[in-house]
Amino acid sequence: MEGIMKKKLVGILLLFSLVAVGAALWQAYQAAHLEDELRAIDYRTQAARLVELSLPRVRAEMETLLSAEQRKLGKTPPIGKVNIPMPPGGKADFNGGFFLLSPAMLQTPVGDEDFAQRLAAAPAITNTIRRKAYNPSAPLYDPNEKQHYDPRTQLPVFGVYEVQETDLDKPMRLVGEPGPFFAWNYGDTLVCMRSVPTTHGAAAEGFVINVARLAAHLLPLVEPGLREPSIDFVRRGEAANLAPLPLVLRPGEKVELPDTSARKAALRGPVISAWLISILSIIIVFIMLVGYARLERRRSDFVSAVTHELRTPLTSFQLYTEMLQQPDLPADKMKEYHETLHRESLRLGHLVENVLSYARLSRGKMRERQDVGSCSELLSALLEKTADHLRRAGWSVTITIDPRVSLLRLRTDLISVEQILQNLVDNAVKYASSDHAHMTLHALQTHRTLSLRVADNGPGIPPEMQKQLFRPFSRTQKAEDSRKPGIGLGLALSRDLARSIGGELTLERSSAQGATFLLTLPLGE
Repeated sequence: MEGIMKKKLVGILLLFSLVAVGAALWQAYQAAHLEDELRAIDYRTQAARLVELSLPRVRAEMETLLSAEQRKLGKTPPIGKVNIPMPPGGKADFNGGFFLLSPAMLQTPVGDEDFAQRLAAAPAITNTIRRKAYNPSAPLYDPNEKQHYDPRTQLPVFGVYEVQETDLDKPMRLVGEPGPFFAWNYGDTLVCMRSVPTTHGAAAEGFVINVARLAAHLLPLVEPGLREPSIDFVRRGEAANLAPLPLVLRPGEKVELPDTSARKAALRGPVISAWLISILSIIIVFIMLVGYARLERRRSDFVSAVTHELRTPLTSFQLYTEMLQQPDLPADKMKEYHETLHRESLRLGHLVENVLSYARLSRGKMRERQDVGSCSELLSALLEKTADHLRRAGWSVTITIDPRVSLLRLRTDLISVEQILQNLVDNAVKYASSDHAHMTLHALQTHRTLSLRVADNGPGIPPEMQKQLFRPFSRTQKAEDSRKPGIGLGLALSRDLARSIGGELTLERSSAQGATFLLTLPLGE
């Protein structure tokens, strides 16, 4: 069994060691890549900041350029005219061409026939223009969708026609004010247009924008910290930041970052701290494992000591009960054997009570019993009972009670106090010489507490044992060599019992003339 426990302990040590080493390596990896992660964060933050600083200027310039082209179209579209003149000032370099698309035909300014041919050759664009003339929020044209035609005009139906004249041979007239300009794109084609109400239905007037040439006007206004900015169409799930056009200003891959030397210096401290924490964690794990090993050893010692101490009285029980069965046993021997059995039973009961009490305290279970009364009433019987036990062991006893104690009230667990005194007395009887053995039990008042001083005239406690006196299963070398009965649990249990009822047990002094223990108890209200 012991070999199995050792193997398990070694396995646990190796497991925790591997975990600790793995954690340290992971910490080193994180520290090595921390600068790159922070640089990426700096890039995103700086890029977003420079884009926000650039947008007001870029939007203002874009609005100026678009407004200039829109004003060239005028307030009254040339509805019904066969030839559309080129607007005054011509068209800007980013303007791919002006158009007027009515229910009857597609028209472009005189001299821009090439643009008219390109536009006419793109039915998806013209059909979408016609669709959005009736409904600006209409979806883009899908070449695969089924076409529906108005039976009166034989034109594709993209929405609700508001036709006042069904005869396309009649002159077309304007019947209202043109709507506001809006923009949309079909693939790489960007259209800026407005809806124009006519007698034959909704017409569309506008122009096509060359995005690359428009970007050439706008990019010089971007913050110089953006080394490779771009202006392009909005991608799926992306929001346009150059509204009303469906365009977005992107920072690009190269962004001028601020000086990071101060940040590197500031990072040095946290990185060192991370290493120190890793090392400290390894040390803590090692200490925990050492503590676990000590706990296992203590448990093994506990089992060994209790087993040994139980075997002795059980052997006595077996031996003396067999001797009592002899038919010719003298009466004096019978009395002697009965006394021995009684003594061993008391010893066994005391041992079992100590073990059970220690187990309860180890699990955090404490007695809830409280005895309340005057100190003189509660202590007198308790001290006298302790003195009787000493006298039966051949000791002389002196009991002194401070007169002030009779004025105090005590709230405590007398069973626990009795068990503490019993353990102190048993230790004194066990280790002190029986010749002129004497003990003093003194009750006195200290600051807000009641103190019981237990002093004997035994050999005292060796200095090397005083530090571990209250540790469980610790015994002096003299006790081990002389094979005195006991498992080294009495004083540890006594201190835990004292603390469980709000008191304390300490070794006040120890010398060759004897040892003195001081038990302090809290006073009642």
